[in-house]
Amino acid sequence: EWLPVLDVGPLLAGEPGALPRLAAQLRSACETTGFYFLEHFGSALPDGVCRSLLEASRHAHGLPEEAKAEWYLNASDSGLMPVGASTRWGSAGRPPLPEQDGFNEAVLLWGNGPPWVPPERRLKGLSDNNLPMDAQLPGFREAVGDYLSGVEALARALLPAYALALEQPAGYFDGKFDEPCWAFRLNYYPPCDGERVGIAPHADGDFCTFLLQDDQPGLSVLRADGSWMQAPARGEYSMLVNTGNSLMRLSNGRFPSTMHTASCLARGPAARARFSAPFFWSPSVDVVIEPLPAFVTEDRPAQFLAKESGGVYSSGRVGKAAESDPERLDARAHTYDHPAGGERRASGDVSLACGSEAEAGGRAEPRASIGSVCEFRGVSPSGLAVPFHLWLRRPPRSAFSFCVLVGRASAR
Repeated sequence: EWLPVLDVGPLLAGEPGALPRLAAQLRSACETTGFYFLEHFGSALPDGVCRSLLEASRHAHGLPEEAKAEWYLNASDSGLMPVGASTRWGSAGRPPLPEQDGFNEAVLLWGNGPPWVPPERRLKGLSDNNLPMDAQLPGFREAVGDYLSGVEALARALLPAYALALEQPAGYFDGKFDEPCWAFRLNYYPPCDGERVGIAPHADGDFCTFLLQDDQPGLSVLRADGSWMQAPARGEYSMLVNTGNSLMRLSNGRFPSTMHTASCLARGPAARARFSAPFFWSPSVDVVIEPLPAFVTEDRPAQFLAKESGGVYSSGRVGKAAESDPERLDARAHTYDHPAGGERRASGDVSLACGSEAEAGGRAEPRASIGSVCEFRGVSPSGLAVPFHLWLRRPPRSAFSFCVLVGRASAR
């Protein structure tokens, strides 16, 4: 496997020495790939809770279209996002679609957010969100509530490890997540014979993202050499964690927030829809995010300006709201061309590209050597050469695993 696998079980069990050991592994993952799988987290988030959540998502996206239309995003950007809508479609007054070019439907829920709406329209917790009636989706609220309780407990348990990885005391984040801003998406990628991009290339804007995905691969990441690589799936379900733009800023670019995209790649008459559930985790919206002194030197001055957490957004091709915001633009997002079949050839070590451009001039340095792959090259309908990749991997270590990404609420 080219992505690191971090065992959080000893930390959750309170074993001596587990915290510094995990922190060292976490720092290595954040400095290289910006993604990692998480395993043995069942004491915080049991397998049954994960299965119930994905089943509830399948039922939600299987509602009749007329029922979905009654559940569209409200003025707080909570509810169901139809294909072509962005995360701000509701607060923008539901303008004509498409707002963005992704082929993806999603349920979007918030805690202490979204940060871009007036304070009186921000949603404190799950019960404040735009949710379907119990008669429409029996058990939906319970399944989502159980999952959110577990994934937030898991996220909080990792904060001391992130603090040590950032060369801070273990309690550095105490008080900074008192009212965490989180976003939760239930993503549905309809089968399309692999012809359409599900969510356009972007870097997340949060502190870190916990992505529960089903057994179908579909997440691709941008390498430093400008080519895109597909991330594996692990077993029946898996959990990926990735770094977001806020964590990248704290590390002064040392922990890259990698550009990525997601789609349903299944083809043929037996193709199934792909489902995923990213939980975007950020500090309270008024916590100031700026490079930590440990990562600022004379040779590498601060690459980012200080900004409140609520103002750090995703970057890339993330809808019309971003087109007028220079900070959210990133030319790398336009380098992606959807995979096409072609000639096989060998490829050597590769490295990942880091997140959005630094505000104070310059860009976080790309890092990470991540292993050997087989690369296939084809030609897209537009005539461009398109690389895509295949990995051989070991059998899954457990029914569920997590891979972490770093970024703010956007999509996958």
